[in-house]
Amino acid sequence: MDIPSLVAGLGWESLIEDQRVLHCPEAVRLFYVNIRRDRGPEPQSFTTMVCDHEITVTPTLLASVLSLPHSGIHACYESDFVEHGFDFCAALDRLTRDIGKAFPNRLSAGRLPDDLKVLHFFITRCFLPRDVDSAGLLHSNDLWILSNACARQPINYASLMFAHILKFGGGGYSGALPFGPLITRYLHRIGIDLRDKVAVCNIHDDLRPNHVLVRLDANVGRRKLVTG
Repeated sequence: MDIPSLVAGLGWESLIEDQRVLHCPEAVRLFYVNIRRDRGPEPQSFTTMVCDHEITVTPTLLASVLSLPHSGIHACYESDFVEHGFDFCAALDRLTRDIGKAFPNRLSAGRLPDDLKVLHFFITRCFLPRDVDSAGLLHSNDLWILSNACARQPINYASLMFAHILKFGGGGYSGALPFGPLITRYLHRIGIDLRDKVAVCNIHDDLRPNHVLVRLDANVGRRKLVTG
């Protein structure tokens, strides 16, 4: 399998470019802490606040600002997925059956063919990031992306990312938050200056008035209630 051509055909090139943009975990955490789901005419939207900037986020804006692929695969051929008698689509079908609905997180990515391990790496780095301990596991959404990629089916990555972000909104999660580099890139591209990381980390009055004021613990990344 020609991995570079496949990555280009999937439209993933834009997600692995522009790596010079600063990744600012403090700003990313503020982004998540301040998320508020909108209830207006556009149900798939939320607002948040970083560095005194009110930010509206929708799947359409994510796709536009981050150049996310949204039209499916456009440059792949059948031979990409059947090599030397090995059918990658059939292999994924078998893995999907093996994984079972009851235990979607118990299958190791190590069981994937080598070429699909590369694609899974892209998924865990770009589309559905996770902590190091679970990066080697196959989640049901991973299989869904891989299966659709190999079958040349369109995948709306912006909606997938939007839904995943909302799961972690509100600041109740103390681990590494997903899509950190992409969110930093999003903030950078809409004009928010994140070069002074200390200033970003210390803007605690930046939080919404209706949210409990929190202080970010730089050592373990947990948010703590400010009692004084």
